[in-house]
Amino acid sequence: MIVKPFFMALRGIRAYKGRSVLALLGIAIAAFLVISLMSVLYNFKNGLLNQFNGAGAKQITVVPGKLLNKQAMSSGVADLSAFTPSSSTLTYKDAMDAKKNVAGISKAAPQNEAVTTLSFKQKTTDIIFTGTNPDLPGVFDLKLAEGSFFSGKALVNKEKVVVLGSTVKKSVFGQSKAVGSTIVIQGKKYRVAGVLKEKKMFGFNVDERVYAPYQVVEKEMNVKNASMLFFQAKTTESVPLVEAQIDSVIGGNHQKKDYNLLKAAEAVHLVNTVMKLLTAITVSITGVSFVVGGIGIMNVMLLTVKERTREIGIRKAVGAKSWHILSQFLYEAVILSVLGAGVGLAATYGALQGIHHYFPILSNEIPRELIQYTAIFSIGAGLLFGIIPAVRAVRIQPIEALRYE
Repeated sequence: MIVKPFFMALRGIRAYKGRSVLALLGIAIAAFLVISLMSVLYNFKNGLLNQFNGAGAKQITVVPGKLLNKQAMSSGVADLSAFTPSSSTLTYKDAMDAKKNVAGISKAAPQNEAVTTLSFKQKTTDIIFTGTNPDLPGVFDLKLAEGSFFSGKALVNKEKVVVLGSTVKKSVFGQSKAVGSTIVIQGKKYRVAGVLKEKKMFGFNVDERVYAPYQVVEKEMNVKNASMLFFQAKTTESVPLVEAQIDSVIGGNHQKKDYNLLKAAEAVHLVNTVMKLLTAITVSITGVSFVVGGIGIMNVMLLTVKERTREIGIRKAVGAKSWHILSQFLYEAVILSVLGAGVGLAATYGALQGIHHYFPILSNEIPRELIQYTAIFSIGAGLLFGIIPAVRAVRIQPIEALRYE
């Protein structure tokens, strides 16, 4: 009893192929917009949160600037304007003093940087020339593809040694071995000690950097202050206490607080707040496209009912019940809506594959819950926008329908 109206609905859809395709196209576009945008937001959020897990959960970063409202990082997006950036007054000494005086710190890595050009034989490439110390790989969990990171001895002796990011290495050396080679930066020669494995991170580009001892970059690039200071606490539980102690030590070196400390928990809260806002905006905008697609199905179904008036009359004359007619047209609307959602899902999968190819840091995953919600919503849209045409079909009187031309 249920199967027969279903197959009759399929025959009705096949009878008007062009019109059916146009009807499901609206839902397909709506589903594509909803699933693709929500999936990108989902993957972006997960990528950021994964970055803060593990070693990142123990990381504390000191950045230049002042937070006018101390509750800004925990209260939401509206207070982010309370942060005022400023030129850095952070120093290498700030980081070393904190490491010396705060027992809960396991690693401290100051960083200075300047954009310049690296040359090797006939090849050149733009780089971010970054000064730091041997603690940095531990803070960011950086792995070496070749050689090793420069040592504490190289730092103390201010040796001209560098470690290349993966993108820099590929640009200059291709598939050839880089360790032991001599490259030129700002007219000075440097020996390549190591090459980092590719490390995709949001908000921090490791692959296009060239790392050297902090004091070397400070002198050769005339960089007076650190751009950021990175610390790693010994345990996740000790992060709040370590943060307060770092603040106290660095504050003692500065006449005023022109810096701010950030930790993973604050970053996670900020990411969640921003993602909730973006998700709400996305659902609101793409929800309109679902309504438009549903209206398209309704208009097509109304036209179909009118053209099939005689057919409906014949069916009623030979004994078809009202619910037979109702279920047939509801089936047609639901099938069109579900097929449209399926086409949108397939298009989304292809789009995410393309995005992942060009932006490997973003996963190509489609959340299972999103697929389920889309399926439920498409069935609901089919029922909602198919009910008016179905009811109109049921109300057609057999005698009047048989006279219809």
